[in-house]
Amino acid sequence: MTSALALITASSYAAFLLLRRNTPLLHRLAIQSVGVLDGMLSRGDEDEKLAALETATRRLMRTLLSFLILLGTGGALLCLPWLVADEVGLNAWLTWPGMLAASLGGTIAFFLPRNLPGAVSTSGHGASHYSALDQLLHRLILNHPHLHMRLMRREVATWRKRGGVPHTSFLWVTGLARAGTTSMLERLVQTKAFHSLHYGNMPLVLAPSLWKRFHNPGSGEKRERSHGDGILVGLDSAEALEEVFFQASTNRSYITPEALEAHSVDIDMHRDYLDYQGIALASSDRPQAMYVAKNNNALLRYPAMRLLNRDFHVVFMFREPLVHAASLLAMHRKYCAMQASDPFVREYMDWLAHHEFGLGHLPFRFPSSTSLPTGNKDSLDYWLDVWINHHREALAMDPHHLHFVSYEAYCADPNGVLKSLGESLGVQIPATHHKAFVNNRSPEEEAHPDHLAEALAMHAELMARSSLTRHS
Repeated sequence: MTSALALITASSYAAFLLLRRNTPLLHRLAIQSVGVLDGMLSRGDEDEKLAALETATRRLMRTLLSFLILLGTGGALLCLPWLVADEVGLNAWLTWPGMLAASLGGTIAFFLPRNLPGAVSTSGHGASHYSALDQLLHRLILNHPHLHMRLMRREVATWRKRGGVPHTSFLWVTGLARAGTTSMLERLVQTKAFHSLHYGNMPLVLAPSLWKRFHNPGSGEKRERSHGDGILVGLDSAEALEEVFFQASTNRSYITPEALEAHSVDIDMHRDYLDYQGIALASSDRPQAMYVAKNNNALLRYPAMRLLNRDFHVVFMFREPLVHAASLLAMHRKYCAMQASDPFVREYMDWLAHHEFGLGHLPFRFPSSTSLPTGNKDSLDYWLDVWINHHREALAMDPHHLHFVSYEAYCADPNGVLKSLGESLGVQIPATHHKAFVNNRSPEEEAHPDHLAEALAMHAELMARSSLTRHS
């Protein structure tokens, strides 16, 4: 009997090790299955849709065939003891010792060996806390925008039936990355007068109430975010997640291989966006708060949105150009290395259209741009050109409800800036007690004098338009 149990354990171990070794195949089968459903829900030309569905279905059938072969091989391994030992029959499997031996072998297969070639990687700087299952869940949802939007519309319909009413007044916090927008967002949400999406809403960002039924985490352990800038985040930390909505609504048409393009917002998209804000607020513990979003891509659609809506406000944060460019260059180098060692970091950033730096960096193409920034992305001059390109557009924006905030002034007097912002918005913001912060970053490289002069002239104009630093 002992030899029979050993054979059962060994065969079970081999079968489940084979399954574990082929985890990527199982993930691919799940993703392709959802992909077919997503294609069925897509809109557009029916002939193109049918052709895409046929291609996706053929791909799925090939993967399904591979999966069936895998199951057959695993089953053969489980039956192997019957073929090599007469004493290992069905009765041996159905005894308690036999079932325990099978369970033991299967369990060991999921732990030993610890690493397998070709297995789904969860290591790396940015995704070390995302398990293989977490990564799969993100891909199932965020790679299939039509399914995601269908879930959103179902939630919107339920919200409206319950009396939900969209509000045209909201707040965008924007600016070029590394301008202090995350700090501003966090502090606004902390006042409880505002509500934003947070890490706990991922990955079902477009259906927050539905996701809350299955996943309603507390803050959890806070850790320094991957930028390495001292900002601690947890699952309840506000984050720039609403770009998922605009990608799904436009089918990512504004994201090209060369740039992020300025794009239009029609009446239907504007209505859907306000509905989306409504369900985001309804899923929170502060449904009466003002919706706020940190969205560094806001300038891409600000002119179109402003034509449709005169009620919302925008805080545009800006920073001394040379120091700002140096910070962007440092982040670009950091994220290029991080994404090279952990591809999931780039995949995650792409889902959020977070192309400000790293291997997936894309500059912004605005109507006011004569040309895109060019040159060596590993140079200070390139990032100074990015700064000029971004802030030229900011200075050309409709100034209605537009509030320019200097990063340096905000760091020196965060409480005064927040107080002034509340007054401008007509929102009662409780008194805050944040400490001033001095950033002593000094660029180690030099920029072209002409570029620097142009940037400094823009910075002076931004300072002249700044209106939220007069209170202290």
